[in-house]
Amino acid sequence: MQLLKNSGLPIYLEKESNKLAFTAPLQLGSYGEKIVGQMLGLLAKEENLELSTKFYDVYRAIRYPDDEERLKRNRYQYDITYVMDGLVNGECKKTSGHYHGFNPQRTNTYPEVYEVIEGTALYVLQRAKNFESDPEGIIIEDVILTVVKAGQTIIIPPNYGHCSINIGDGPMIFSNLAYIPCPVIYDSVRYYHGMSYYVFKTDGEVKAELNQRYSNVPEPKFAVVKENERLGIKFGLPIYQSYQQNPGAFEFLGNPDAYVDEIMSMLEYKENLKDAIIG
Repeated sequence: MQLLKNSGLPIYLEKESNKLAFTAPLQLGSYGEKIVGQMLGLLAKEENLELSTKFYDVYRAIRYPDDEERLKRNRYQYDITYVMDGLVNGECKKTSGHYHGFNPQRTNTYPEVYEVIEGTALYVLQRAKNFESDPEGIIIEDVILTVVKAGQTIIIPPNYGHCSINIGDGPMIFSNLAYIPCPVIYDSVRYYHGMSYYVFKTDGEVKAELNQRYSNVPEPKFAVVKENERLGIKFGLPIYQSYQQNPGAFEFLGNPDAYVDEIMSMLEYKENLKDAIIG
């Protein structure tokens, strides 16, 4: 078994089964899995599929007993997602993709923290209008393809839908720290069979292709991520440990209004996708 060192937790990967094992006193709330058959309607090409092939697993509500009361009080949840290795008709395996709902003031949607534990992730971030109630009327205002490597963390900016894609050569494992009251909206992504860009790999080269079901999509920007210790993001310091040390740093999860510009400033733009992957 392999210790997931970047998680900072006693979590092990059982390589034969591709399952995670949790060592006491660490506790797991629930477990779920997604297979190819459950991803239909989200893939670029859906012919000749093996419907039972695993896509990703999700381990939810991971916590130490000593942290449980504080997590409940803050209304945060820590999860881990394991995205399998491999391609589906050339497309990199990914999560379903979704938007977050608005805060009560309807000034911004809620952000979320994603920490890459193993592998390399590409996050498709897309800012859109009318994603809640009018999928046909969605206007994509901005697209940012952001590369995050093991030991690095991204704060998903308010007002951006997002999808996590495994662009590495093995499995990709990431954690998230999320605000539990945040609504999660999938229908507007499924309406278009995925995000505005699909990501493929051919002979080791990663390429993004426009999802033609959308109209008037802007050219994507490309980015890598930067640290921000004020918001609890320090590369090499696992998110769970950062939360334990300074839970107040993550106040932005439930109250995003004052942090939008600061979160956006944590993206460092590159000329193209290749440069972002190289870092």
